[in-house]
Amino acid sequence: MKFREIFRFEFVYQARRVRTWLYFAVLFVVAYRLMRTAGGGEVLVNSPYAIAQQTVLTGLLWVLMAPAVAGSAAARDVQTRMHPLVYTAPISKGDYLGGRFLAAFVLNALILLAVPLGILAALLLPGMDPEIIGPLRPAVYLSSYGVLALPTAFTVMAVQFSLAALNRRAIVSYLGSVFFFVTVSVVTALVINLLQMPTLGKLLDPIGFISVLRLLPGTLTPLEMNTVVIGLESWMLANRLLWVGLALAILAFTHVRFRLDHRAG
Repeated sequence: MKFREIFRFEFVYQARRVRTWLYFAVLFVVAYRLMRTAGGGEVLVNSPYAIAQQTVLTGLLWVLMAPAVAGSAAARDVQTRMHPLVYTAPISKGDYLGGRFLAAFVLNALILLAVPLGILAALLLPGMDPEIIGPLRPAVYLSSYGVLALPTAFTVMAVQFSLAALNRRAIVSYLGSVFFFVTVSVVTALVINLLQMPTLGKLLDPIGFISVLRLLPGTLTPLEMNTVVIGLESWMLANRLLWVGLALAILAFTHVRFRLDHRAG
């Protein structure tokens, strides 16, 4: 069984689960409702800042859903007692872990597509005041999805998948990832508020919650909120590169420590 077969099996298995598309529906509805209830004023409801804000907010909700996919992909064989059969198959650690992780990541990438689709549905369906809607700029949606959502998903999933794979329990991906990201967020807040180092704080913010929702409103004018594409700013790109690099290091560590053996799960 090679990488492609492992990827295909895991993807099809989880794509057939009702919960996978329930998560998609939940994110779609939340993004739709956030856009529909957004107010007017100087900042347009579909401004680059508003789209980035909604991407981060729905991303926080997604973090609570992601362990069901990542944890299942990493630990399901042990928890269903299928690992003696699977682990004795002619497969390598790289194929096994890589195929499972990539399938889970692609599924979560599809789930996260619900956010821009929900936003677009809210804008295009009747009922929105045209005076508070700006021009449709595809680059805004592409950057929010490709620079904000996907790197966050990759980082979060690397932590969740690694915890579940090394501990052989899916529940660990829930508890461990919450602890990890809460700790990092607290450290980020301390760096910004106590040490007065907002630039470093922006780099340490793994999801963008503090940077986008707290720091940016005080530094951008309404005009900049309506025009500046948040995901393409240099500090955001540096943040994404840092966390994707850390995620790759976590996955490499997992590959080194993981064993295809039959010890109890």
